Formats: sequence, C-alpha cells, structure tokens
Amino acid sequence: MTRFGKIIGRFQGDENGAALVEAAITIPLVLLLSASVFEFSNILNTRLLLEAGVEDAGRYMARCSSDWDICMGRAQNLAANGAVTSGTARVTGWLPAAVEITKARSLDAVDVDTGTQLYLSSKSTVDVVDVTTSYSYPGVWSSLGFGAITLSVSHQERVIGW
Repeated sequence: MTRFGKIIGRFQGDENGAALVEAAITIPLVLLLSASVFEFSNILNTRLLLEAGVEDAGRYMARCSSDWDICMGRAQNLAANGAVTSGTARVTGWLPAAVEITKARSLDAVDVDTGTQLYLSSKSTVDVVDVTTSYSYPGVWSSLGFGAITLSVSHQERVIGW
C-alpha cells in the first residue's frame, strides 16, 4: 500500500468532524437562501407601497376640482408621503417630484378593434389621468455590484371631477 493510501485508510472509518464538514457546506447556502428571500420580500413590499401611492394620487387627481397645478402638487405629496400635505415617506428616498402626472387625455370608450366597451360613457371618449413613477431600489444587489433594481409603476384613473 502506498503512503497516500495509508493516510486515506486512517480517515476511512473515522466519523469525527463529519457534522462540522456538513455544517460548513450547508450553512452558507442556507444563509444565502434566507438573505435572498428577505431581499425579495423587501422588493415586493416596496413595489406594493409604490403602487398604493400611485393609485392614491390617480384617484385624487380624478376627483380634484381645483386648479391643475395645486391638485398635482397635492397628489404628488399624497403618493410619496401618504398625505395631501406633509406626512411621512412611504418609501425612503421616494420624493414627490418622482411622481409624474399627465393631464387627462381622451380615450375611446369602445375598443375599435374588438368592439368591447372599455368605459361606460355617454360620449365616445372618456378623460383619463395617468400617474407614473420609477424608483431605484437600493438593496443588497447594488452593494454586490449587480446594479440597482428599477421599479416602475403606473396607474390610470378615469376623471370624474374637473
């Protein structure tokens, strides 16, 4: 038997330290999996907060009957801070200026191609306000050099005010 064979032979039946080797292999994988689940849930939560803010701003703009610029400033603050004036940030780093609100535009009440009625309306068009935003998520991925994840959210609301 060679010298290497004798060394291997000594360890063949020895189980001391087997649990340590198994732990050394599995613990990094479990930690990576746990961190990934945590990060994904944070991304999902941030997206849901962005969606809630954009929807709130859309509903506010659709019903606001004041001056467009005043309503837009209030709606932007409502989206980012959860209140028409002041409030606390829904998402850290998401500012009211990042919320874009486009003046109402006319959409066909009926889909021209399929004939499907999209909106109930007494006229052939309806006015709709568009609210969009983008947010650069500063999570673990950007720290690891993968670049930031950009979350984009939009919402349309039929205008019933104005």
